[in-house]
Amino acid sequence: MYSLDNAFNELLDKIRDPDALNPAKSAPVFYFRYPPEMMLTVKKHLPRLISRIRQEAGRDVRRVSLADVIWDIVDKSGRWDIWLDLESDADADQINEAVRDVLRQGNKLISRVTEAITSAPEGTIVFLTEAELLHPYLRTRVIEEYLHNKVTVCTIIFYPGERSGQFGLKFLGFYKEDSGYRSTIIGGL
Repeated sequence: MYSLDNAFNELLDKIRDPDALNPAKSAPVFYFRYPPEMMLTVKKHLPRLISRIRQEAGRDVRRVSLADVIWDIVDKSGRWDIWLDLESDADADQINEAVRDVLRQGNKLISRVTEAITSAPEGTIVFLTEAELLHPYLRTRVIEEYLHNKVTVCTIIFYPGERSGQFGLKFLGFYKEDSGYRSTIIGGL
């Protein structure tokens, strides 16, 4: 049975381990995996986890909310009002494709996330949260691949999904298993 406290303790152990966070060893990106039905619980417990990291590991935490990044990109696109007008007549797939185009145009989403992470001061832990909002536009693995060899600060991607073996994950529990994740997965088997 999944235990959020055990997963948090496992994450703290990784953060305390200097070898795990050595950028010369590999990109210090981790997945904090939790069951999709615990999305709200995890969100409520983030302040407590951030406080524990500051107290027990002496590290600062920067939270990068994918919800905030996505909304900012959509808002600045100038298309929101048009989409609202068209929503009643449009097919859900058409709306999703339009949003996907805005997020991917010029690699906006990935570039904004990368900028937020790479601008964090040395020694900061970055939490990338609300990964569930990437559905159906993008998979977290695309962000992970882009971050590889670009980040030097510890980055934790909060991932709602099911774990399958050492490197496999099923995003939101209903996507097909993807075993191509290269980063360490924290949060039970």
